[in-house]
Amino acid sequence: MESPQGWYPDPLGRYDHRWFNGTSWTADVSTNGARHVDPLGIQSTSVPKRRKWPWVILAVLIALSVPGVTLGRAVQKFVNPNPYSVSVDQCEADGAEIIIAIDVTNQGDGNADFSIFVEVLGDPFRQVIRSVTLTAQDVRPNRTSQVTARIPSSQQNVECIVVAVGGELPFGIDLGPIEPVRAKAP
Repeated sequence: MESPQGWYPDPLGRYDHRWFNGTSWTADVSTNGARHVDPLGIQSTSVPKRRKWPWVILAVLIALSVPGVTLGRAVQKFVNPNPYSVSVDQCEADGAEIIIAIDVTNQGDGNADFSIFVEVLGDPFRQVIRSVTLTAQDVRPNRTSQVTARIPSSQQNVECIVVAVGGELPFGIDLGPIEPVRAKAP
């Protein structure tokens, strides 16, 4: 994109300002507000511009690679959680709130974070009335962690269904369920 015509700092550095006609630099110059004609003129009709594209490309590559690698790792941790088992321990409604308790067991070798996506079904027609994401952090191998939630609701009869389990939420951002929970052999 070209700049509009006007007085700009002299790109040749010989005067304070030089006139740019919208497409090229001219011999019209000014110093301390007094206008002159540059006796040396301009070497070409336009001053060669510094190539910006190598720096732009470098900046884009750096911007994409460093955070991209970090983002990629965070998403991989989320999409590929440690092996686990999960069960609904409590899902009750009393007309004022819904109380949910989910047990997640880390069946992997190292400590892990889990994101459990739960849908709460209620009347009428056993439809989804709420969705909630519960997180269990730093669950040690072969240990069970219970995560709970209390949701204000006037519902009386509810059922909680775990629809998916993921790993650590990338940067704490709830992406929602990635894939449904697969039935696990006992």
